Amino acid sequence: MQRLIILLFGLLAYTVFFATFLYLVAFVGNLQHTALAQWLPWLPELVPHSIDAGRETGAVVPAMLINLSLIALFGMQHSIMARTGFKSWLTRMLPTSAERSFYVLLASVMLILLFWQWRPIPFAIWEAETMIGISIGWSIFAVGFLMVLLSTYLIDHFDLFGLKQVWSQFRDRRLAEPHFVTPFFYRLVRHPLYLGFILAFWGGPVMTVGGMLFAAAMTAYILIAIRFEERDLVRILGPQYENYREQVPMLVPRLKSRPLGSRDGQLS
Repeated sequence: MQRLIILLFGLLAYTVFFATFLYLVAFVGNLQHTALAQWLPWLPELVPHSIDAGRETGAVVPAMLINLSLIALFGMQHSIMARTGFKSWLTRMLPTSAERSFYVLLASVMLILLFWQWRPIPFAIWEAETMIGISIGWSIFAVGFLMVLLSTYLIDHFDLFGLKQVWSQFRDRRLAEPHFVTPFFYRLVRHPLYLGFILAFWGGPVMTVGGMLFAAAMTAYILIAIRFEERDLVRILGPQYENYREQVPMLVPRLKSRPLGSRDGQLS
């Protein structure tokens, strides 16, 4: 019975995550106020809040402080729970197989809170006025989110979001040890998933004050998170990751790539 409960919890956490990810795409792109809503008339009701719509702004400075606090809250949860020390502490109270699902669920809840309480500041900083500019903006936005999703599958999507762990315990099978690989994007940059988020957050044909606040704060968080994540990877993998870090850039691909010494590179 316990195995079934853990499996159902993992499935619930993944379902909440995937719905939250889809909402994030709509939230960042203000998709309920685009031509897409003509094809999906239910979209405005399904996405009541976004970067630039859904709630009264009020005074700008308090709105900015609230928004930054929401991003900081998400960042703290995301980073603290990702540390190996916290994971060890958490698994004293939770089954090890459910730890990743719990992390995924709580991260999704933090994003849902951000969506709900975000204060739009819709004053435009720049806006594409030509069809070419609009197309470029939407292309960067779409490529960013597609890169995020593809990057998770390149390493191990179902392990990353806890499904493999809960399924293995349900079948009473030992989960294989994670290994270090560098498929596709990971041979160009060390953190293609984060690069995808940065492209998505800064993409789109319109940039408002609220949008720039979100993009800048999230980018700053990503740069901080990378430092902690790589510190953990060096501690776990040692020279293997140090060699990878020397050969592959963090976020910006080199014009001329340097061959990796081996196919090992990203923890999966």
